[in-house]
Amino acid sequence: MAAPVVSVGNRSLPSNHWQLYQPWISYSDADGNPAVSYQFFDGGTSATSGYIWTSTNDHWPAGTTIDVPASQLSDVWLRSGSTTGSETMWVRASDGTAWGNWASFTFTTTLNATPVAAIADQSVHVNTWKQVSTVLSYSVADGDAAKKYQFWDSGTGATSGYFWTPTNSHWAANTVIEVSAADLANVWVRAGSTPESETMWVRAFDGSDWGNWDSFTVASTNAKPVAAINDHSLRQGHWANIDNWLSVVDGDNDNITKYQFWDSGTAATSAFFWTPTNSHWAANTTIDVSAADLGNVWIQGGAATGSETLWVRAFDGNEWGNWDSFTLTTTINTAPTATINDHTLNAAQWAQLVNWTTSSDADGDTITQYQLWDGGTAANSAYFSTPANSHWASSTVIDVAASDLANVWIKGGTAGSTETMYIRAFDGTSWGNWDTFTVTTLPNHAPVASINNQTLHVNEWSQIGNLVSYSDADAHPATQYQFWDGGSGANSGYFWTPTNSHWAASTVIDVSPADLSNVWLRGGAATGGETMYIRAFDGIDWGAWHAYVLTTIV
Repeated sequence: MAAPVVSVGNRSLPSNHWQLYQPWISYSDADGNPAVSYQFFDGGTSATSGYIWTSTNDHWPAGTTIDVPASQLSDVWLRSGSTTGSETMWVRASDGTAWGNWASFTFTTTLNATPVAAIADQSVHVNTWKQVSTVLSYSVADGDAAKKYQFWDSGTGATSGYFWTPTNSHWAANTVIEVSAADLANVWVRAGSTPESETMWVRAFDGSDWGNWDSFTVASTNAKPVAAINDHSLRQGHWANIDNWLSVVDGDNDNITKYQFWDSGTAATSAFFWTPTNSHWAANTTIDVSAADLGNVWIQGGAATGSETLWVRAFDGNEWGNWDSFTLTTTINTAPTATINDHTLNAAQWAQLVNWTTSSDADGDTITQYQLWDGGTAANSAYFSTPANSHWASSTVIDVAASDLANVWIKGGTAGSTETMYIRAFDGTSWGNWDTFTVTTLPNHAPVASINNQTLHVNEWSQIGNLVSYSDADAHPATQYQFWDGGSGANSGYFWTPTNSHWAASTVIDVSPADLSNVWLRGGAATGGETMYIRAFDGIDWGAWHAYVLTTIV
């Protein structure tokens, strides 16, 4: 019966490395019998030499026979020495009947290749994060995986960058930060809060040795925002919203958080900035405005023509950009023009002034106000009327908001006359010139009231309102009537009103148009004829008396 044969070729491992024994063993048996058990022997007696490990002993001493069932061969490991050197080891197998010969091999511990961890120089935007694992490179000549990393930060400034890990949100400078390779993805570096550079270090551990420290520079960078306004011109007293002029660019796409403005124009009549907190910012004053309030910043053209330099700059939450200067030129404002053509009115006729008025502004400014003036001083001349004053006196400046122009009326005089009136407009900056226009009031035509001859029976009544005919060439309504009874006989007819049941003859009877239906005519108590009269008043003139005959019959 043939004994089994085991062989192991000479082997080497870097220091402190592990190797499963089984892949190195070659086994054969001429009878085809499988191995039942193995024995191992370590001839290296140095404290730093390699050794054998099994699940029953994690460091078998040298010079000891180690028995291992074949079924447990996969639990046998070989650990290289902690220093370089060579030693002899043995192995043999039993097929259950006989042990084979010991097979020796030389096991050499070689120098461990030091791991190399490196990070290239980094530029990181201020106050932003960089995941270290995305920029770290690791290599080792013998293929060992990294087990741990160490980091070091030399930036001691209060605004410098720093490392972050789940166990410490802000590692102090000059501190060794140790991180398992499994936790590398949780290591971050935070850029400084101001633009600056600092040196940091990293090194790796492969389970045997720490590699050398590798230094790298972290530059905290920020692209300053660029705010710019082109040169502009404004007419005197005109407003512009600064937001419509401003452009801003930030190379890092940071949100602009603030703006500053500066006005160098010191003249009392120069342009100026306006904000809700200050309606007239003094020159040579820094004006801070949050980005959210930029739409509320206005600039007004000066009260006089001229040029001045103004500045703007922006803040991106990290740095102020450079001041950008721009020139603002105040140009002459063109005064508005308001005109009214000459017009003719009938006596006491009303006209709405807005229908007569034409206004324009060469600069396209909106008319904000009008002024009116009446040069007619006669008591019966035409006049202006507004809701605030129904009869404006002559030689008085009348201020009217443009929005109220439709509420301005002009009334013709109560007698034929011609007079001069004036109008001018205001565009928010300048008053235009006065424009004169002539208002001619035509003479009034007295109204005509008449009653046809009437026949009534003795003591018969007739309602006078049904008998009156009225006309006025100027279309003025009657404002009053008068009646007169020329019959002086005791039995003659007469007028009746609610205030007097028998008006005496030869008496003027005044009656308003509203009461005309309450005037009655009574036939005489005896037959006969008499003359009666009527006339009307149109608010300006009385018409002529109209005579008509009342005949009383049986």
